[in-house]
Amino acid sequence: YSFCTLLEVGRRGSHLNKMSQPLRLEEWDHMKIAIREKPLSDSEKSKVQVMLKVDADQIIAFYPESKEGLLFNYDYFFPEDSTQMDLFQTVGMEVVELIMNGYSACILAYGPAATGKTHTFFGSDQEPGIIQMTTKELLHRIETSPPNLQFRVKLSYWEMSNTEIRDALCIENTANLCVRKNKEAGGIYIPGLTELDITSWNELDDYIMHGNINRIKMAAQRGARWHGFVLLKITIEDSDRPNHVIYNTLTFGHLKGADRIGQHGANGEVLRHGSSINQSMSILGSAMLHAVELRRRKLAEANPEDVDKIQEKLPQLSESLFTESKLTQVLTGPLCGTVATVMLSTVSTLNYHETTDTLENLQNAWQIATTLKRNIRITEAGRVWKDLQKAEAKLPQSNLALGHPLTEIEEEVRRLQDKYAALLSGEVIPDQAEESRANIDNLPSAVETDKRHHQKWKQNVIASKIHGTRNKIYVPTKGQSSAKECNTYKGQWKAGLKDGWGEQITKLTKFEGEWKEGMRDGKGVLWKRKDEKQEWVRIYKGEWRRDKRHGRGIFWYENGDVYEGYFEDGMRAAVGKIFLANGDKIEGQWKWDMVEGWATHYLKNGDRFEGHWRQGMKEGPGAFFFHSKKQLYKGEWSKDVARSGSLEDMPSKVSNESSRFLPRVEVLNPKEILAKEKEKLAAKRRLAEGSEEPTILQEIASY
Repeated sequence: YSFCTLLEVGRRGSHLNKMSQPLRLEEWDHMKIAIREKPLSDSEKSKVQVMLKVDADQIIAFYPESKEGLLFNYDYFFPEDSTQMDLFQTVGMEVVELIMNGYSACILAYGPAATGKTHTFFGSDQEPGIIQMTTKELLHRIETSPPNLQFRVKLSYWEMSNTEIRDALCIENTANLCVRKNKEAGGIYIPGLTELDITSWNELDDYIMHGNINRIKMAAQRGARWHGFVLLKITIEDSDRPNHVIYNTLTFGHLKGADRIGQHGANGEVLRHGSSINQSMSILGSAMLHAVELRRRKLAEANPEDVDKIQEKLPQLSESLFTESKLTQVLTGPLCGTVATVMLSTVSTLNYHETTDTLENLQNAWQIATTLKRNIRITEAGRVWKDLQKAEAKLPQSNLALGHPLTEIEEEVRRLQDKYAALLSGEVIPDQAEESRANIDNLPSAVETDKRHHQKWKQNVIASKIHGTRNKIYVPTKGQSSAKECNTYKGQWKAGLKDGWGEQITKLTKFEGEWKEGMRDGKGVLWKRKDEKQEWVRIYKGEWRRDKRHGRGIFWYENGDVYEGYFEDGMRAAVGKIFLANGDKIEGQWKWDMVEGWATHYLKNGDRFEGHWRQGMKEGPGAFFFHSKKQLYKGEWSKDVARSGSLEDMPSKVSNESSRFLPRVEVLNPKEILAKEKEKLAAKRRLAEGSEEPTILQEIASY
């Protein structure tokens, strides 16, 4: 069976069956060619100059009286009795499937003048065109799509010649628009072109009709018709995959056929416009031919194992072939093979040379290879997710107890998590990191407005300390060998000294915070690094006084411990808690940088000690809660060792599952024995302190 016979049989097939057919991407390995015969009247049938016959996957063009003809490749053939619905069910439905699956598509009306291109595209009152039917089906599919898919559709409509582009939706815009390459997203765009949001097909149809009327007006003014393009930009978002968004396009290109304008007596502006159209079609045909030749040459030169790579690079290699005119620039994507393109050509059997010339150009187009790819771009949520993955990969393994102060990388992970969640929910949260950086960059030059304290910058090193209102200063360092080792300060000043908010960076340290009389004083953050190749690591965040940690703050130790609490003259004091790298936590009183007084030690396994400490060790009365065994030890401790006391089962213990029940105490007077042991420990402490005066431990021994 020839394709023509199969088409005759299947032409009247069910529209619903066509809709349910899956997309077969393997069939889109080249630009598809659809050929439609122009219907002839009874009086015209006797004037036929060329016959078209379908033979398997080729079409034969020959004189009526000839037994031989020219062979051309094609994909779809629509004889003269085909209807608009036939074209839509074959071509339009495939295009809709491509768009709904995230691919860009293009239908180009191509062929000689007066062969039915306009009717095929725009139809009539009795029979809608392929633009109307295809867009109506597309909008219906969008409206009935699953709730997780969100579509945004924008319409642009313009007409063009070889060198000029006019906006068909805004006739008042008389500017000659240009074509630009989108370096970020790829493809091309036309700056200044009207874009209208589309919410329904009726709205879209009205806009297209408005554009058609404008085109008729502009054609009447210049005395010539131009090529017309209807473009739908479609954005597809999937709430189940919020990190990416798909951008695709559906283009309908209504290409005006070349015309013998000189023979029609055209002159002046009409001749100029007609020549421009003819020139654009000649350039288009040459560009397609060059694209085919480039493909042949590259594949012939390539090694067999490199053929697939060459095929992928061909679209990019072909782009330079379509820069000679605005028409070919606009058609770069379809003609380079990155867009699924159907060249829908109308031909008339009344003209042999026009028809065969058209078929020869279509033969070149048929050989243009297509490599379809979705235009998937990362969303803002996707970029945040990507940053979050990188940040999480940097997270070191941590056993710190719950509630520990976060490291910088943990804060960054938390910030990105919150930002990602906010983006998914549609909320907008400020970027605290960027705000902090902006605060440093936009500081006033000095804290006070008293001009007496605003000495001007001096060019010599000796006087540079009294630099006045200049925000940033490079501080010379002894033994400095290069400019990279310069110490810098950027911030506020007073009377030649750092005073207010500022940032100082040396080779291995960085401080950002408040200053007073040239010293860190107030709130600030300190970073360090081992060498210039390493990243900065935050080690302290909190309050300062006279260049020392003083007040409330957080200190991150190199071994993984984290302290949160109060400092005095650079040492831990008063009340605080330390999260140990092994998962334990100590919370209580501090003095001279050590646990001193009453504190609780929480072990990672759930056990805990509550009692008195001295010089960082358990010293004095205390209780150890063995939650894992449901037992409690109460007694005296010395230098971190339990010396005397009693071990008993907790009231909550009801079985031997965690540990055996303790036997009853057999000693006649256990309290008296424990009191004597406690007194011995007190005597040892007095002897160690060199004093017979009662110690603080004796005073609290009754607790």
